[in-house]
Amino acid sequence: MAPFVDGESSIINMHGAGTTNPQRLFWESMDLLSERAKLPLHMTYRAVGSSTGQKEFMGDDASGYRAYNHFGAGDIPMTFERYNTTKSNGRKMVHVPFAMGAIGVFHSVPTAELGGLPIDLTGCLLARIFSRDITHWEHPDIRALNPKLTAVGEIKVYHRVEGSSSTAGFTQYLEEKCPESWTLGSGSTIVWPSDTYDAQGSGGMSDKIDESPYAIGYIDAGHGHERGFGEIALLNRNNVYLTTLQATISDAAVPALAAGVIPSDPTADFSNVNLYDQTGAATWPITMISYFYIDHDLSHLNAHSASVLMAFVRFILSDEGQALAEANLFSRLPAELQQYTSETLSNMIMPAGYVDFFTESSSKTRAWLGANEYVLSGKRRSYSEYQRSQLEDELAELSAKVDALDSLDSCSSSSCSIPSASIMAPFVDGESSIINMHGAGTTNPQRLFWESMDLLS
Repeated sequence: MAPFVDGESSIINMHGAGTTNPQRLFWESMDLLSERAKLPLHMTYRAVGSSTGQKEFMGDDASGYRAYNHFGAGDIPMTFERYNTTKSNGRKMVHVPFAMGAIGVFHSVPTAELGGLPIDLTGCLLARIFSRDITHWEHPDIRALNPKLTAVGEIKVYHRVEGSSSTAGFTQYLEEKCPESWTLGSGSTIVWPSDTYDAQGSGGMSDKIDESPYAIGYIDAGHGHERGFGEIALLNRNNVYLTTLQATISDAAVPALAAGVIPSDPTADFSNVNLYDQTGAATWPITMISYFYIDHDLSHLNAHSASVLMAFVRFILSDEGQALAEANLFSRLPAELQQYTSETLSNMIMPAGYVDFFTESSSKTRAWLGANEYVLSGKRRSYSEYQRSQLEDELAELSAKVDALDSLDSCSSSSCSIPSASIMAPFVDGESSIINMHGAGTTNPQRLFWESMDLLS
């Protein structure tokens, strides 16, 4: 179906499903691309977890083992069983890294009991805590590493309850790092000790840590830092104790590529690929790659959908997309991994009629070329996107004003200066005055004026 049919436009579809962690990144990127496109695009992403993303990419009897979506996404590689099922049904797939993340270990020990320092732990101590060999904060082995820690009482261990890439990464790290202490196995779901506690999803884990004193749990690091939790300083392979904020997350990929941990053939089995406990003074021990799962041969797809799929993937990998990934609490791919993904995409098979989208930047107008159909133009914006950017600016300004007002609480009346008009509205003897402005005239711009007045108010 052609994009335009004698005045009627057909909608080009592109859909994905998988891990919940990049949901905001994907949704925002899809909105941006839809607004920049001249062609009518309909893009969706179902945030259902890495495991479901793999299952739907693999397909089943009902689909003839063809993917249910144009792409899948996960924070772990395709399992060997699912990869093999896909391959045995005549399909080659590629793993396309799009971002990197860290699984952090966070706690709710009161700040006053930390002695001004983070809690240092080794991988083996973590294994003993989460397997319930160590159950109290005052255990001698914890105190030996943390002499200033004064916390006492039970360690409340929280774990994810459903199939989770965070659980897979965390348990695989413990199993590889300290097999003598971690005997519970590894994977997206395991059987936990009965005296541990369930948490549903990343949000649920954050809530449990927040609500439960002296708790400990694992979560993608960005969520933990968003909530301001205390973080465990974990011993890395270079014998450095560090938190995810002190680590350079992308450092783990470089030695992994050099050592052949990541296959040179992107269509190969990735099930044993992991970046746990890589070398490097600033390397975080539980680092994960987030992947797109895509068919190597896309010739069975509608050509327009294939064009949109590749435009979306390339946007996520672009400088703008990687900046959005960072804003959504991921880490950028290092240059070496960017080169790997670029070569992967350039060798994929496209359907007849496939066209690469051209990008017109917001900073440089490309007359005529920018007006073509297969263009994503930064000059083209929707009002909703404009409103979002306006609201973001207004929220940032409001936050600055709140911070300025909060600072007044910490000073005496004699030492505080009168806030400027940019911080406080005109006040008249305890009552706030309303500033009026009125107009009247032609009906034609009424909606323009009303909407503009609402925005300014």
